[in-house]
Amino acid sequence: MATLQARSPHCFSSTYVLHLDGRPHGEFVGRMFGEGFNASMAGRQRLAFHRSNWIGSHMTLTDEASGQVLGTADRAGFFTSAWDLSLTSGPAQLVSAGIFHTGYEITNSSGRIGTVTQIGMFEGGWTVTDHSGTLRDTDLLVVGLTYQTIVNRRRRQSSSHAGAGAAT
Repeated sequence: MATLQARSPHCFSSTYVLHLDGRPHGEFVGRMFGEGFNASMAGRQRLAFHRSNWIGSHMTLTDEASGQVLGTADRAGFFTSAWDLSLTSGPAQLVSAGIFHTGYEITNSSGRIGTVTQIGMFEGGWTVTDHSGTLRDTDLLVVGLTYQTIVNRRRRQSSSHAGAGAAT
């Protein structure tokens, strides 16, 4: 059972430090413009998680040196919070853990294989846990960055609603 954790050094930082099973394993930083992240992991320098096109939600994790696609994520549908994932271990889905939970479950044809949860209410970051023993570090990163994308979209949506309410 592997665990990848991302922690922000402080609340105003866009850089997150990655720890795999408690050991430093890399970092990622949000891009200034658009959705996406630049990451580095032990053994793999310069990874990019970005939208494949300017419309839609299809995200791709790519090794920038080789151009190899390491995983993808895409919204499962218009009226769902689930995301379809393409991981090195095969197809999976990121599904909300429930209406009163901020976390998501990673599922595939054999059932729940992992979870991703927010570290704390007021602390930036997340923890991805592989319950099946089948997910590689890049799979855990795809899940974590997809979760970070979901969290960022929720923040933008709630801040735009708050601004709209203040204007009336």
